[in-house]
Amino acid sequence: MQALKGNPGKRAKRPPSIRPSGDVYIPNYLQGDARDCFEMIVAAMPPSTYASTDVGGIAVYATAWADHKKATEALLVEPSIVPGSTGNLQPNPWYKIKNEAARIMMAMGDRLGLDPKARAAIALPQDKPKSKFAGLIGQ
Repeated sequence: MQALKGNPGKRAKRPPSIRPSGDVYIPNYLQGDARDCFEMIVAAMPPSTYASTDVGGIAVYATAWADHKKATEALLVEPSIVPGSTGNLQPNPWYKIKNEAARIMMAMGDRLGLDPKARAAIALPQDKPKSKFAGLIGQ
């Protein structure tokens, strides 16, 4: 739609953003589910979407995903309400871990382009179509 509208406000176009270089690598401290999640994210996105500068963000998401999975699995076998240190009943501490991991996943997922809205904002570099008048002047 934006291409059809043109630029009626004559606002300056945003300059192209810089593209970091360096290949994505899996940090050696990621193990198990976090490592699997990291690999899945990198494999699911188009090549050169991420660079070495994105490794930290992907690792944070992958670690939160592994924590969320572990908390969810624990809540399947443990009671939802447990006695606290004073004997009063309270929600199982796994709920706090699960909710915090979900919050981190939502924030990092948005930054990494892992949800539909964020993916829509990511523009792949496209070649400009050649004009039918290209090459007419100066021949």
